[in-house]
Amino acid sequence: MKNNNKKFTSCLFKVPIFSHLTEEEQKGIVKLVRVKKLKKGETLYNAGDHGSFLYVVHEGKVKISRYTEEGNEQVLRVLSTGDFAGEQALFTNNLASDFAITLEDSMVCVLDGAELKKHMLEKPEISVRIISELSKRLSESETKLESYNLDSVGKRVAQSIIKHSEGNDTFELPISKLDWASILGMSNETLSRKLSQFKKSGLIDLKGQREIIILDKDKLNEIS
Repeated sequence: MKNNNKKFTSCLFKVPIFSHLTEEEQKGIVKLVRVKKLKKGETLYNAGDHGSFLYVVHEGKVKISRYTEEGNEQVLRVLSTGDFAGEQALFTNNLASDFAITLEDSMVCVLDGAELKKHMLEKPEISVRIISELSKRLSESETKLESYNLDSVGKRVAQSIIKHSEGNDTFELPISKLDWASILGMSNETLSRKLSQFKKSGLIDLKGQREIIILDKDKLNEIS
């Protein structure tokens, strides 16, 4: 992995736990960043890998998934530019519990937790800022998880459609419907039924396997 810190400074500081640092504090952290280039289908890390790292996607898309005891893949999320993984394990020595595989050619900023710890010992004021932000993020994650578990299938699908559309009326899913269903915590059949219901209700239209056309954005927003 090759250092190219100047070019990728903005990549790391899209992550909330670092975005609040002063410019001088950011300069110290960015010296620890490495950049990894991967081709489509390459593995960023595997479950069971040692080391605590923060991964921030600068370009491309990375799929984060796990496998059940039966060998079925469960897609947790898909990272795109500015998204990150490994935040919670950054200061632990736990083994990775999931897999990260690129869905297209990608560039990822990598921060080594061990190096960050050394830097924080030298700059204790940074430690206080980061720990405070991590605590806040953990509380927010718990609230989101509780809300997610209570949300209906229709609400989850509507929210996801709005998110993926990025303000456009027509968009193409960046992942397969099988992976999309896994991320939403439902079976592929359940997702397909809900999409068909939305189509019959005049909320959306479906073209091919991945193209979705939003016909009634107001109604979708109401559902979400």
